[in-house]
Amino acid sequence: MDRRALMLATGGLLGGAGAAQILAAGPAAADPVPPVVVFDVREHGAVGDGVADDTAAFRYALTRARAVPGGGATLLVPPGSYALGESLLLGPGMTVQAHGARLFRTGNTSALIKNYTSGMPAAAGYQGAGDIRVFGGTWDMRGSQFTSTCPAFVFTHADGFTVRDATVLDVPQAHAIELNAVRRARIVDCLFDGVYAGTGTPAVPNRLEAVQITAATGAANLPAPDFDGTPCEDILISGCVMRNSRPTANAPYDALCGDHYVAPAGAPPTHRRPHRNIRVLANRVESSGAYGVRATDWAQSVIADNTIEAAAITGVYVSSGSGIPIEDISVTGNTILGAGSGAGSGGGIVVSNTSAGQNSSVVVSGNLVRATNGETGIYVSRTDGATITGNVVATTRHPSDGNCQGIQVQLSPHAVITGNHLSAVEGDGIGVDTGSTEALIAQNTVLGATQNGISVASSEAAVRDNRITGAGTGGPAGSYAIRIGGNAVNVSVQGNVARVGEGGGAEAGVGVMAGSQGAWVTGNDLRGWDTAVRDRGTGTVANGNLG
Repeated sequence: MDRRALMLATGGLLGGAGAAQILAAGPAAADPVPPVVVFDVREHGAVGDGVADDTAAFRYALTRARAVPGGGATLLVPPGSYALGESLLLGPGMTVQAHGARLFRTGNTSALIKNYTSGMPAAAGYQGAGDIRVFGGTWDMRGSQFTSTCPAFVFTHADGFTVRDATVLDVPQAHAIELNAVRRARIVDCLFDGVYAGTGTPAVPNRLEAVQITAATGAANLPAPDFDGTPCEDILISGCVMRNSRPTANAPYDALCGDHYVAPAGAPPTHRRPHRNIRVLANRVESSGAYGVRATDWAQSVIADNTIEAAAITGVYVSSGSGIPIEDISVTGNTILGAGSGAGSGGGIVVSNTSAGQNSSVVVSGNLVRATNGETGIYVSRTDGATITGNVVATTRHPSDGNCQGIQVQLSPHAVITGNHLSAVEGDGIGVDTGSTEALIAQNTVLGATQNGISVASSEAAVRDNRITGAGTGGPAGSYAIRIGGNAVNVSVQGNVARVGEGGGAEAGVGVMAGSQGAWVTGNDLRGWDTAVRDRGTGTVANGNLG
């Protein structure tokens, strides 16, 4: 936004050049509109030619802006290229208007934008300088030249931050935006292009999120006390793009957003609170060194309608490193292409927890996961009552030719796996493994799995009305369209349609393995198989099947 547009938007400017511009409210009213105060950096001595050092002019304008009674001043940065040798410290209610401007560092300074600096009083909870807005600007950290670790924007211990239409370039071994103990943040329509990751193997890999969402647990996260464990709440990241357009100088970030948070050993309960109401909506990840979205210790959150390409480990990773229960998470409508393209591990969508934690109420629905090169297309572990429905998983493979399952649940009782479409899976189409009792696997379509179409190794599961064609295309001994194993008890298999299909090499339509007890296999359409049901279990009931 240029200066004239800003004047029109705010009702015109009053006052002389080089001074604060105070926009008075209209005639006296019951609820008067507070004045808007604008500081134009050009009127405070900035040149903006990309050569002159504009640090002093910005410092002068910001000092005056922070001194406005009640806060709320605007720093106007007209189009131009501004060399800065120190951070821009923003006060409560401040706005930066920088459309068309490029701001770049001239040395190993601190962040270009922040709301806290060393020596300021500690803030607890969300009591620091908030209601801050940054609109526009290309913020060039020049990290390939000035390599000391440093984020571009740092917001901590406060309520209300908006960054819109900003481009962040070449950050040195850190995040584009750090949100530490922040409430009500909006990161919208921003571009995060490349990070300087240092030379050689990083000491701590997979920790360079473009937007870090973390808690005030200690100086290791951010040296901004009070370290009271305050989490983030009400965060929106929408319409953003993450890429790396300078591969010879930069690396991709390790994730669009998230954290690597692990609560310190012996931390009090106040330091083990999840972040809440995080929404990651309609973003695009064009390259990632590890994850598309890394949702660490989130609750009551949504990851929806994002496009994630070539994440080196996992497209969407929902986890807790501290055993915090993750609950009420929706992963919906995302397109994930080529996950695991770098490391060959991970998968398209992964939900997990530590051995101490158990998740609940997680929904994975309506996602398209294609060309996974890792462990699984969709994997859910340590989650009670997961719903995995309406997803399309196509063309999975394992880099060492192992079992890359299309959908796998483990240690996750009461899972509902329905209406998914899986094709060209180099492994099991759907795997329900140990500790996933009382699962419902219904109305799924599995085409061309190289091993089992559906494999169940937990008790009290119901396998209903699925369509499996071409299981065992890899020709391994002991594969089946539907396999019951793992000493499972009382598994019900009913109303399924299994066809040999072109290239199918499975031993039988349904296989009940030794150690399984009380399987009920009835009313299935198993026509075309040399062996419809192969039973090695105990107490199996198999009747009414076609084939």
